[in-house]
Amino acid sequence: MIDYIAYIIVRLLNEILRFVPISISLWIGRRLGSIAFFFNKKRRLIAYANLKAAFAKEKRPADLKSITKKVYQNLVQTFMEVLNLTKVNRKYVDSYVEVVNMERIRNASSSGRGTILLTGHFGNWELSSLVSSVEGYPILVLAREQKMKRLNELLNRLRESNGCKVIRKGISTKNILKALYEKNIVGILSDQDAGKAGVFVDFFGRPTSSHSGPMEMAKRTNSIILPNFIVRTKGPHHKLFLEEYIDFRNSRPADDIKDNLQKFMKLLESYVRRYPDQWLWLHKRWKSTPTRAILVLNDGKIGHLNQSLAVARQIQKARSTQGYNIDDTKIILVDVKFKNKFSRMLLSFVSAFATWRCHGCMRCMKFCLEKTSYENLMKSYSEFVISCGSSLAGVNIFVSKENNAKNIVVMKPDIAMASKKFSLLIIPKHDNPPKAKNIVETQVSPNVIDEEMLKKDGESLKRRIQIRERGAIGLLMGGDNPEFILTTDIVNSIIDSLSKFCTRSDIDLLVTTSRRTPPEAEGILKDRLKNIPQCKLLVVANEMNLDEAVGGILSLSKVVVVSGESISMVSEAISSGKKVIVFSLKKKKDASTKHEIALEDLKKEGYITISKPNDLAAAIERAWNDKRPDKALSDKNNIFEAVRRLI
Repeated sequence: MIDYIAYIIVRLLNEILRFVPISISLWIGRRLGSIAFFFNKKRRLIAYANLKAAFAKEKRPADLKSITKKVYQNLVQTFMEVLNLTKVNRKYVDSYVEVVNMERIRNASSSGRGTILLTGHFGNWELSSLVSSVEGYPILVLAREQKMKRLNELLNRLRESNGCKVIRKGISTKNILKALYEKNIVGILSDQDAGKAGVFVDFFGRPTSSHSGPMEMAKRTNSIILPNFIVRTKGPHHKLFLEEYIDFRNSRPADDIKDNLQKFMKLLESYVRRYPDQWLWLHKRWKSTPTRAILVLNDGKIGHLNQSLAVARQIQKARSTQGYNIDDTKIILVDVKFKNKFSRMLLSFVSAFATWRCHGCMRCMKFCLEKTSYENLMKSYSEFVISCGSSLAGVNIFVSKENNAKNIVVMKPDIAMASKKFSLLIIPKHDNPPKAKNIVETQVSPNVIDEEMLKKDGESLKRRIQIRERGAIGLLMGGDNPEFILTTDIVNSIIDSLSKFCTRSDIDLLVTTSRRTPPEAEGILKDRLKNIPQCKLLVVANEMNLDEAVGGILSLSKVVVVSGESISMVSEAISSGKKVIVFSLKKKKDASTKHEIALEDLKKEGYITISKPNDLAAAIERAWNDKRPDKALSDKNNIFEAVRRLI
């Protein structure tokens, strides 16, 4: 019934438009294109994401949105011209179409060889085939079969109204080969995704699956390929460009199919760059590309960054199970800085109402972020966006909508209706996450610690320092945060306990601080540890950081001592599978904190020992002599399965 109604409507429009000037038809087309742009959300987002992938570093979001709208307008104008194909005659072509390099089709036609007029869904590709026929070079056109049979046949009759012949589906390849062997001209569109079985060539800097059929047929039949592109210059006026031949007689024997396909795609890209609104961006052109990008938002907190990177690596791992290389999934890191605290709060509030069409939303993000941060975000394209912590949740929402990307947030965001704004939320148990299909509850924070990293960082650290085989004590020293304070008394107590055990037992000591460690604590560590010969390593993060410091210390230590104000540091220590002792800092308030509750749960399950700074020496002694097997905890499998389902 829908097919029949569509057939009647198109037939009726074709009859009516016989009496309507083409300029008025196109004016109506542009208006209808604007309406289609507004309502066709799914394809509009695909088109914008494709444009972003191609032009993110060159064009502003407002420019890309404008191009997306013009794509719709041009597409409906093309449809209006298809309804007017019965008007296309000598007079019409002379009035509205300028053919550039006409001698190329003339020479190809008289060459005694078949010719493939190869183009893409560019400009009014339907008109270009009729122009060829009007100029005296009738062609056979390979047209895609539409689902609605009556409408499909009507469109084919319109295409054939001035000398073209449409090759119907079924035995199309056989008919094309026959036509080429008979030295005829065949028109083929070849610019859409060819799936994983296609030939991958470069298109806008990405490996892009392309159909090799036209190249293979040209080679098999000794035919000439004549690339051509028709450009709408204004209203009904067009320029049809006939480009240099692609001729297998002039190609290298090896890899000539791919090389010549690359030549065509390079030509297509040059036209798309010059006239971006005239290509059909509405299909998933990079659907089969092996390359994907993950945008990781960085708020400057190393713990948050490590958690985001841990999730990003799970995406890499999940894609590797689909047959892709790790390098096919690229991680892009962008530092995000707000102008002030108020701007951060404003952006979080506004993000609850964010939509793709809202130009005001983008202006709000531009207003709230520092210039460099905003520009770097707008110049980045990705299929996944990851952030950690509530401060970046709003930015995550805006950027994911901008890229039509799937987005992941680690930790519970302070945004109304947050669970509906993210593709996946990874929330620790102590934050009491709600139950939902897109929420993963974890016991510890996501982190990058695994066997491979421990081995690599351990070997790297061994090359820097002399460490004995009996194992060492590791100290991960944090610092102040909104709930805890690292006092000088606590630092001295920790050093006293470590010094006492290491000196008596002659055990090596490996120490690293964090960027939150206050200067006073750093000074005490440097002053006192230089007098302990067993201290083989002290990394002061605010002065000189080592990439392998944490992983190396966890790898080489038998017992790890870590400050308890940072769940992310405790999580890294637990994930190493070593004996872990957590010492407490001074609380700013008497009330129990979420961190303390989380640590108590980990203690009950046997993953950590909690000690006061003054009692640390005894706790280290017990842990060192504990013969029970080490107990590691990791949520990586849960996160991996959630990510695998997402991608």
